Amino acid sequence: MIRSIALAAAILVTAACSTTSTVHQANRLPLAQTYAYSFSNQGGDNQEGIALLDGVIQTHLRAAGLIHAGTGTPKIEVVLQHYYVRSNGARFWAGIMAGRDKIVSNVRVVDAEGAQAGNFEVETFNSTAWGTTDGLMQKHAEELVVRLKAPR
Repeated sequence: MIRSIALAAAILVTAACSTTSTVHQANRLPLAQTYAYSFSNQGGDNQEGIALLDGVIQTHLRAAGLIHAGTGTPKIEVVLQHYYVRSNGARFWAGIMAGRDKIVSNVRVVDAEGAQAGNFEVETFNSTAWGTTDGLMQKHAEELVVRLKAPR
């Protein structure tokens, strides 16, 4: 009985976040390629939360072997276009009436000559009061990695 309740709770929490991605131009660089990394914020004013998101994205990209510590090209440019995340208090007290969490990033891959080699957008959202901000960020970063490692 307790296992069933725990399983149901886990499914509800993980199912709360949804992620979609739109590929505008498939990445044409080799799968084994490593990249420099840049992140810019054009979509939010929660500097602390956005810095945390940047860290989560970098951690996932490093774990996948996609980025190195250098600068230059080839490069992955992540541009945060929209960032709205409810506070835990708002999530607890108002739930769905507090709005929905949403993160939208545009990712551009630049080759060694500086030309665009790929471009896609990732949107992650949570319309329910279930889930956490960290879970939302993790799903967003995971989708970035999936798109960058997609077969060419």
